[in-house]
Amino acid sequence: MARVEERLGSLPALRQLRPQRGQRLWPVVSAGGVDPAAHVRFPADDDLSPFPEALLAMPLPAGRPAWDLWCTPGRGDGGFQVAFRIHHAVHDGMGAAHDVVTLLSDNVPPPLRPVERQRPTVAGCAAVVTDLAGALFGRREGRSAPPSPSGDLVRWAWAEVPEQVVQEIARSARCTVNDVCLAAFARALRRWACRTGARADTRHRDFDAVVPMSTRDGRSGTALGNHLVAYRLALPVSAGSFEEAVDRVASQSRAARSHRRRDAARRLLELAPTAVGAWASRVMVGPGAAAMTASSLTFPAVGSCLGARLVGASMFYNLAGGMRSYLSFTRAQGVVRCALAYRASWGAGSLPALWRHIIVRPSTG
Repeated sequence: MARVEERLGSLPALRQLRPQRGQRLWPVVSAGGVDPAAHVRFPADDDLSPFPEALLAMPLPAGRPAWDLWCTPGRGDGGFQVAFRIHHAVHDGMGAAHDVVTLLSDNVPPPLRPVERQRPTVAGCAAVVTDLAGALFGRREGRSAPPSPSGDLVRWAWAEVPEQVVQEIARSARCTVNDVCLAAFARALRRWACRTGARADTRHRDFDAVVPMSTRDGRSGTALGNHLVAYRLALPVSAGSFEEAVDRVASQSRAARSHRRRDAARRLLELAPTAVGAWASRVMVGPGAAAMTASSLTFPAVGSCLGARLVGASMFYNLAGGMRSYLSFTRAQGVVRCALAYRASWGAGSLPALWRHIIVRPSTG
């Protein structure tokens, strides 16, 4: 509690009040005006398994800055679990990761790696417009599931693998760690569809996912708001092997990089009026673009937090607006964790475990 209070002054995002209806500005209060006791919680339940699911259903503090920090009681091995939540309009995943690491790290952690700006290409700009049009005028036939009803409960599941294992596969395939993770999840979707008795004409269809990309550079590393753009990627469920799935994901991500999709989307948003840019961002990551969002984040080497060694991290998101699922790959301290927030009616809780099996035993994928 004392550390949180001490460091609030360096984190403006944690001193933002939600604007009144009809207003766009988020008022800032002084660090002394934020009561840490109202934001830092210590639940009494020793069972960690339902911890994230319970938080997904719980509203953020009302009438106060829109964040909280939950810490479970100590476990038998002396470890504990922390969950940091913040309103997505205040900070995106990279900004939130900076906040929680700054709040809890025993030493000054290195900053999250900024994204260098490059000149956008014509092909990249055309691809951004195409994706936006696709999101506006309906999802591709058979490429994504329909949105779930908003009342459907949100569930959460995760699995992890050593980062070194994924890096070895990536080096062999000459692609990125995230490419391997996405390809393995596509294979997990294929296996899951077969096991759950999906119709033969749908179980091997490719599945669209929105892939967010951070635009935080050296000037906006901790800035308020969402600094994200996105592109749509087809998860190759129809691939005949894990190797083919990796190749198909890698070819799409290479095209996004070579066409500088990140810079093209960032530039187009900067040129558009603020209201138009905000609208376009919502469209690109909304359920009309795809039923799944697939994020990735790499934590810096943070050493210890509150005297304990960080052993893993996950991003999670409370699904809104009919979104069916949120997939994240988080790399921290030599571990890659696959986490899935999904609508209960989808029954997809076994997907992260299948993902892990495919990563660890790629020859059977």
